[in-house]
Amino acid sequence: MSFRRVHSGAVGVENAYLILARYTVPKPVNRCPLRTAYAGATLTTLLTLVTAESARAHVNVAPRLVEQGEIAQLRIELPRLRAGPAPERLEVEGEGIEVLSSRLKGVAGADTVWSVRVRITAPPGRVLVILRAEYADGESVEVDDTLTVVPAPKTSSFPWSGVVGGTLLALALVLLLFRLARRKP
Repeated sequence: MSFRRVHSGAVGVENAYLILARYTVPKPVNRCPLRTAYAGATLTTLLTLVTAESARAHVNVAPRLVEQGEIAQLRIELPRLRAGPAPERLEVEGEGIEVLSSRLKGVAGADTVWSVRVRITAPPGRVLVILRAEYADGESVEVDDTLTVVPAPKTSSFPWSGVVGGTLLALALVLLLFRLARRKP
């Protein structure tokens, strides 16, 4: 190995230390725009939280599952839909929904609780229901909701065929026993 070759290797090692040292020193950063962005984001978040109106309660319809062809008693809770007094009437509309009665049950805070009797003639599936709250000044506010219609059971839950069959079997057995009892003197 020649002297020149060893010497050039030592210079490369020395340059490697300078390159490594150059990349590990802290770089100057302009922190002013970053602080301004943080302050702006913080102030915007605080302003949004302070000025935002709190979320209103949701419309609550219970039960959501109704049986086809049956009369259902619905309990509907409406949030405060507009400033001023509570609504005077509630109208319920929907395809395949016949309203039998609607009355105000009470007021729970800012919510109004309604009791609505309906007959469901819609086919099974989801049915769009329009709830229209009518106020004393003639104005109204509409809210959409859905009900799920389930098919009516095909047979009744009482086992009539078993009762009739059991009764006929019991009568036949009683008649057979009477006949046997009469034969033997």
